[in-house]
Amino acid sequence: MNIETWFLLSSFVVLLWGVSGVFAKYSTGRLGVARVALLITAVEGPLYIAAFILLREPHAFTLYEVVLATGSCMLGIFGYLCYFESILQGKVAIAGTISAGYPVLTVLGAVLFLSESLTALQGFGIVAIMAGMLFISYEPNPNATGAMSRRSLIFAGLAFFAWGAWSFSSKVAIDMIGPGNIFGFYVISSFAAPLMYAWFRTMSRGEDVKSDPSKTAWSFGVIALAVNVIGAFAYSYALDSGSASLVVPISSAYPIVTVVLALAILRERVNVGQAIALVGVVTGLVMIGITV
Repeated sequence: MNIETWFLLSSFVVLLWGVSGVFAKYSTGRLGVARVALLITAVEGPLYIAAFILLREPHAFTLYEVVLATGSCMLGIFGYLCYFESILQGKVAIAGTISAGYPVLTVLGAVLFLSESLTALQGFGIVAIMAGMLFISYEPNPNATGAMSRRSLIFAGLAFFAWGAWSFSSKVAIDMIGPGNIFGFYVISSFAAPLMYAWFRTMSRGEDVKSDPSKTAWSFGVIALAVNVIGAFAYSYALDSGSASLVVPISSAYPIVTVVLALAILRERVNVGQAIALVGVVTGLVMIGITV
């Protein structure tokens, strides 16, 4: 692969994950995260099995590689469940943007542990993302227009940290075992999703949802997860050929798509301060994806 290919793959991820967020918001509020966890097993599990069978590569796995790849995929699913919890009652335009700021952690990890360089522009991008996330999260008046619940913000923050650790460890694992083989470990994490959510429920009781969701809600949930998996395929191969400090930030610009669709289709509303902060986070993502 050349640089044009990984850039196109990363851009494709932006479109897929951006669209997936809107479908996820519509379906999660009607299905609830418990049902979504079951859908992860039913939808993502078979897709990852098929991908592993078709794309696996000959490789003699070491115990360290198995532990690393399994742990990385588990972190990804954990972040995904936290993301669903954050958008259950909160705005996907805001919660999705907060959780999508995880490239900050990935870039710092790549600089510290993978000897990748960080430019001044990327440094400014990191500052912009962190400042934007803090501004979005802070709301002294919980009854103000566009205010997010503390629960939504907490889970969005958990997704931020989990996905940061996932994207960095995923890059390391893919470099070791190959992008085709990583899908086998996503099979494990997909089937573990319901058990992981059961553990979730012991920590925090979720919001009540409809007891009898419509076929449309189920269909949109399936679409959201299937589109997410296709994005994960493209993301894995982009990571295989590009550096983590470039692929991750570019791929994580998907809030641009999610915010636009959330405002246009879901009729979500944000106040002026939140709009400025959203622009700051997205701008920061673009900045840390630029090389000079």
